[in-house]
Amino acid sequence: MRRLRSGLAVLAVLALACSAGGTENNNGNNGNNNGNNNGNNNNPPGGNPVANASVQVLDDQFSPASVLLQAGGTITWNWVGSNGHSVTPEDQGSFSPIAAVSYPPKQMIVTFPGAGAFDYFCTVHGVPGGPYGTGGMKGTIHVR
Repeated sequence: MRRLRSGLAVLAVLALACSAGGTENNNGNNGNNNGNNNGNNNNPPGGNPVANASVQVLDDQFSPASVLLQAGGTITWNWVGSNGHSVTPEDQGSFSPIAAVSYPPKQMIVTFPGAGAFDYFCTVHGVPGGPYGTGGMKGTIHVR
């Protein structure tokens, strides 16, 4: 019985530690939390919009998955994984250029002149309108 109570006490402490919340990841970028957002990319990261940002095209994920960008700013996608991936806007024509399935080394730069939310996905590992963080390789550029 004593072992059972000790085990339950340990579980209670672990449950409290897990529910205490996470930490904020600013990465020194004026409070713009452009870290991986494996939840809902439709919510822009906090902080101030940045003028330029880089997104890594990794094997089966974009990192960061969500970026807050100033109007007129640029995003540079860098392929660093070993598999082929695309960068395809969910709304055709919402930004260009786009990248067909490509392998590293590859780089693509896009300027976003106006405000809006620009969802994109990999045609190999994601689908338009698909879920975030559940195997769907997706990202969002939020422009203010």
